[in-house]
Order: sequence, then C-alpha cells, then structure tokens
Amino acid sequence: MTTILPLPCQIVEYDPSCMKDMLRELVAEWGGNDPASHFYNFWQSLITEPHKSMEVVLLAVNDDQAVGMAFANWRPYRDENSRSVVFLVANDCQKKGVGTALKNGMDSAFRKRGLISQVAMLSETSLDTAGFFEKTGFVPEEDVVRLEWKGDAYSYKEVPGLTLHLYDSTCLDDRINAELAEFYNRAYANEGLCPRFTGEHIRRLISDDNAWMIYARDDATSQIAAYTECTNTPLFSGIAVLRPWWGTGLAEWIGGYTVDLYRERGFDSLWCIARRSNAASIRLQKRMGWHVTGACPHYIATVPTT
Repeated sequence: MTTILPLPCQIVEYDPSCMKDMLRELVAEWGGNDPASHFYNFWQSLITEPHKSMEVVLLAVNDDQAVGMAFANWRPYRDENSRSVVFLVANDCQKKGVGTALKNGMDSAFRKRGLISQVAMLSETSLDTAGFFEKTGFVPEEDVVRLEWKGDAYSYKEVPGLTLHLYDSTCLDDRINAELAEFYNRAYANEGLCPRFTGEHIRRLISDDNAWMIYARDDATSQIAAYTECTNTPLFSGIAVLRPWWGTGLAEWIGGYTVDLYRERGFDSLWCIARRSNAASIRLQKRMGWHVTGACPHYIATVPTT
C-alpha cells in the first residue's frame, strides 16, 4: 500500500502587498483570472482588496508557491460570532493534509478575532469533500436544497400601490440603509440563521461586496414591503416579503423583475438555496421557472479554545 505523506506547508494570512502574484497563480486553476468568467470580479477583488468582503484570507504556501487557500466572509451567519468559510486546495495537492492545515489556521484566526464557529456550505461539485469536514470537526447542520434557473419561462404582474427601486453603489443613502436593515430584521425575525442587521451592514454589503438590491415601497405609507438581495455572480441570494403582502403577487413581481436585471447583466443561469422545510419559498421558485437540482449540505464547527 502506498503511503501519502503530508505536504509540508506554512499557513499565512494573505498580504496583497507582496502575495498578489502567488494568489493569482493559484486562482488561475479555478478560472479566476478569466474576464469572461462570472466570478472574475469576485476573485480580482479578493486578490487586490481581500478585506473589503472577507474577515480572513489564508494561504497554504509550499516552496514559495500557494497550494491552497481559505477565506471567511465578513458577514455574520447564524449569530454575530459565526462566519461562513471556504477551503480550496490545488488539484495536484489534494489529500496531502493541506486542507487540514488550513482548517487549523482558520481556527487560530477565529480565536484571535473572538469568533466561535465556522459554517461551510457544500455544492453539488464538492459533496465528495464531506469526509474532510467531518474529519476536521464539522457536523451536519441543516437540510438545504439548491435551486437553479436556466432560462425557463416566468411571468409576473405589477402590484398596484407599490413601486420597485434599484439600490446599488451608485445611490447609497444612510436613511435607506437603515430602512433596509429594519426591513431585514422584521422579515427574518423568526429565522434562526439571520443575526440582526444594522444600516452599516447594508452599506457594507452594497459598497464592499458589490451587492445590489431591489426593494418595493408602499406608495401610501412609504414602508418597504419586499426586497431581493443580489450579487455580481450567478448567486441570487434571496427574496423577502412582509406578511401583509403575502398572496398579492408581489413575490413573483419583485423576483421576476430581479431575474430580468440579472439577464440584462449577462447572466443566463442563476442559483439559490433554500431550507428544505421552507416549502413556500420552494413553491414560489418553481412557479418562476426554477428547479431543485440537489442537496446543498451545511456543516458547522465550533472553534477549539486552544
């Protein structure tokens, strides 16, 4: 039997002032340097300004070459002390201990920042890495499905008494940030996975993450009734509608209009996730031409104290 020896590597916090070329070479393997890629802007922003959208960015370095990386998003997930994490290892360096070294490095970085748990999401193409997560202390957390839209027909009607607004980095406004945060906290009040948001959270989403939103405002009261959260990648983060407007067609209108804008921006396919227990959201997506394409398991790990 052949024994695979661990690949010796040093885990370092990424410094764009001296490590850009090293990281560019690594992400080239995942198409991150191709301007035609829908993920090009994400990767180039991470390479040049990692802490705009990330709390932590780590590199695994062997012989002056990056052989893996890990990053943790700035946005709280589940609670203020949790963050979502991603671990990536170069194809020719997998199953050599690089991922485990990155997980240990991430634990150390979390302890330094006072963060206590990491959440990882597996996609259909990464389901075979479940063993890695279980080996490094992650446990399954929630039953989540992945939905995709690939050009199927959809329709919607405008809802009288409401107006839709695009909100992005060209029109940032502290008052609107505060209103959107208040809406978010109301819409997700019963969700256990959404910590309270502030106007500063909204500002950072729009300005640092290059996110954009569509929100619906009641013409009579000026109250925000619904919103969609969107990205500059094929990820359509979600739709939220306050209860008084359920069943009015607002979800279809704001969701369909948002897909229209994604298409104008060059996206011919999109994806999102939903908890399997959220039957209403899944039914809505299916009415809008989306299809469940598989599981999207979530794992969570409590950071060791030492």
